Amino acid sequence: MTLRIMAMMALALSVSGCATGDDPTLVTGSIRPEAPALIADVAPDYAAAYLPQVAGRVEAVRQSSKPGHVFQTILYPNPGYEAGENTLSVSIAPPSSDTSYRQAPTRNEIMAEIRAALPGKAMAIAAAPGQNLQGPFGYATGPGTAGGACIFAWQVAKDISRSDETGFGKLARSRHAAKIRLRYCHPSMSEAALVSMMSGLRVREISDATIEMLRFAEGSGVPMRAGYASESSPASQAVAPAKPVVQSVSRPVVVEEDSPVRGAPRVLKPGELQASAVAPPDKPVTLTAARVGVAPNRKPPLVPLPGDL
Repeated sequence: MTLRIMAMMALALSVSGCATGDDPTLVTGSIRPEAPALIADVAPDYAAAYLPQVAGRVEAVRQSSKPGHVFQTILYPNPGYEAGENTLSVSIAPPSSDTSYRQAPTRNEIMAEIRAALPGKAMAIAAAPGQNLQGPFGYATGPGTAGGACIFAWQVAKDISRSDETGFGKLARSRHAAKIRLRYCHPSMSEAALVSMMSGLRVREISDATIEMLRFAEGSGVPMRAGYASESSPASQAVAPAKPVVQSVSRPVVVEEDSPVRGAPRVLKPGELQASAVAPPDKPVTLTAARVGVAPNRKPPLVPLPGDL
């Protein structure tokens, strides 16, 4: 009995020892390589957020994404005033993906972002937060180099999911949050006007379908800023003249009689079969969009009447 138990234990150890070796298929199969996100230009219609009209039109939208996450940099005009670009940055992801989508940044983090976005500017952080449709936001303002003012604003919108769902759909929906940053300078607008512009910020309601739509837009091949025309040019609207289509007809033209079934195939009668056997091949017939004509200098073939059969 003891020998049998020892033999069974030795067999079990030998089998488990064989399973402890490195299996290349198991090792490589457990690794999921992920390529770095690429930045693509998408049309302004796909912007996830937008400012009031006083900010100017959207010049470009730069986007990168991965499953469940979209990051956009929305560019506004800045014609030679202050170094840098006027940008509205929006990062969308589930609130559970990172704590930065659920809580406001610290003062040190914001000061570092201000120095990177507006180097050398004397910016003062406001003590009281602002308010827009997404909730409260913080901001810092300062005078411009040649007049006007600059603003750097930040906001965390904890839930930007669609709000028109009810019942079970509302409980089962995926939640999405957004991190927002605004860097904007203007030569004639005051600091109060820039704060009012941030107060008018709107963020698109997001669902899983919206995320997929925004990711699909990256493959639309939108060119850089010059190509963002909402209407097609007159040249693209001009319709090219129709070219004549030449077809070869190998049998005489037969006039169809009235049939009880519209569109039914025409069956040739015995006399028509004989006429088609001796008839010479037809010349090409030119078809145009306006009419169908027979080639010139040729008489149409004789068509036997029912009484002649």
